[in-house]
Amino acid sequence: MTSQIKTDLDIDYRLVFLGPPGSGKGTQARLLASRFGMKHISTGAILRGEIDAGTCLGIEAKKYIENGQLVPDHLVRSLAENAIKSEDCKGFILDGYPRTIQQALWLCEFMDAEAESLTAVINLTISNEDVVSRLSQRRINSCTGENFHLSNKPPPQEQSKFIVIRSDDQPDAIRQRLKIYHELTHPLVEYYSKKKLLIAVDALGSFGAVNSEICRVLNFPG
Repeated sequence: MTSQIKTDLDIDYRLVFLGPPGSGKGTQARLLASRFGMKHISTGAILRGEIDAGTCLGIEAKKYIENGQLVPDHLVRSLAENAIKSEDCKGFILDGYPRTIQQALWLCEFMDAEAESLTAVINLTISNEDVVSRLSQRRINSCTGENFHLSNKPPPQEQSKFIVIRSDDQPDAIRQRLKIYHELTHPLVEYYSKKKLLIAVDALGSFGAVNSEICRVLNFPG
């Protein structure tokens, strides 16, 4: 499904970004949030913060992430709820949540209780082969969390000592993540399509080109 929504560019947009691992959800969410003053809510980043801090939640979540598995609902529900409430349910992009139909149903109930609703769901589409190619070349700055790509966005030489590859970006872990995505998360495409919220965007392009297309379908300035 491809469509456009109309907007007067008020920052009160409640967006969800869907797509397989490596589709660029985090990068595109950060770009859009930065340009238009929205809050980027990444449950993955929040969880990694918990892991780095060595909290009980972080220790438990680490076991799932390192095995390429989804973190159970009960570990992320409160994180997502608190993050959305901190923004008074206004002007946010959810990246990494919901990931299952159960989570989507909870999000719908939660937004209804707050007398709000989602504006749109951006679905970034990309093939499995391109995901493996893209993620196996991804590198992370261990200090800043910034993402790089060996072919498309090489890390600066001066940052080399901080550049690492995530354990879940190894080819076998990537394929396991894709398997889980197609089993548990891809059904959300049909779920949000039936709600007439889904907007498909081809993720196979430069970061700038994909961002421009997202802006176009949301009727934001490109």
